[in-house]
Amino acid sequence: MLKKQKAWYDKHARERSFKVGDQVMVLKALQAHKMEASWEGPFTVQERLGAVNYLIAFPTSNKKPKVYHINSLKPFYSREVKVCQFTAQEGDDAEWPEGVYYKGESAGGVEEINLSMTLGRMQRQQIKELCTSYVPTFSATPGLTEWAYRSIDTGSAHPIKVQPYWVSPQAKTAIDREIQDMLQMGIIHPSGSAWASPVILVPKPDGEIRFCVEYRKLNAVTRPDNYPMPRTDELLEKLGRAQFISTLDLTKEYWQVPLDESAKERSAFTTHLGLYEFNVLPFGLRNAPATFQRLVDGLLAGLGEYAVAYLDDVAIFSDSWAEHLELLQKVFEHIREAGLTVKAKKRQIGLNRVTYLGH
Repeated sequence: MLKKQKAWYDKHARERSFKVGDQVMVLKALQAHKMEASWEGPFTVQERLGAVNYLIAFPTSNKKPKVYHINSLKPFYSREVKVCQFTAQEGDDAEWPEGVYYKGESAGGVEEINLSMTLGRMQRQQIKELCTSYVPTFSATPGLTEWAYRSIDTGSAHPIKVQPYWVSPQAKTAIDREIQDMLQMGIIHPSGSAWASPVILVPKPDGEIRFCVEYRKLNAVTRPDNYPMPRTDELLEKLGRAQFISTLDLTKEYWQVPLDESAKERSAFTTHLGLYEFNVLPFGLRNAPATFQRLVDGLLAGLGEYAVAYLDDVAIFSDSWAEHLELLQKVFEHIREAGLTVKAKKRQIGLNRVTYLGH
């Protein structure tokens, strides 16, 4: 029995580490009930003491730094103030919408959740109450799951180093902005890796740019992950028979999946500002789609007849409203448990006709 438990633990265990200066949450025993504990923080990593122990500083108090085991620590991620505004499509009651506020640490933007104009007042109220209870899940800031991680298996290949591409002054400004944003969110950190890939900027249909790394040479020596992608026609066939459909779009999907330590080194990219590496799964990396599809398939396990996903595009569908409401709650709960976030903007709830995967 002990061997089986150890095997299960080893299979699901994920290597974690922190650097000096990282902000962390600490699992501390409650003063009133020593047998109970809660996460407190954020506090700062002052020093790493061996493989599993860290000296944690408490900058806002007079407490002396204290040593904690890594199992009592987890990364701290700041949460912005989020305003979710529920709106119905044209033709609905004028007194709708009404804002819902989630208190956090810094001011954020407005996230809008669009509801079908075919829903009745009671149905809209039910959706409003359901979404309100999951407001932190609707965020423009990517979460970080513990349900998946990505390694990069390059076999015996030697480190690959590519010089940065020439970019215009305007592109440099865009890269500067992206680097600062990613540093602030904890997506990347400065690197001393022997690996280096160049950066490219890809325009998106909405006028924004997508910061990508040219990983062609790294991808060429990376062992493939052949996890199957779903067939679009089969997903659309399931949706076509439903009376109620809701669609969700996970926030910057790949950035919600952590990399292991060796993968971080291999993800390093070079810019005019220096060398950086990713803490999370970057766009353009071989096996990124397979990794994320495996994650969302696990997220929707047991709901395959009523919820499907192609990468970050999730669709929930049913024939009755009561069933649809129950399914939405289950999916929201799975997303919250997985530590993921969803873009509220342009998400559609309770429609009988949608555009999904371009169809």
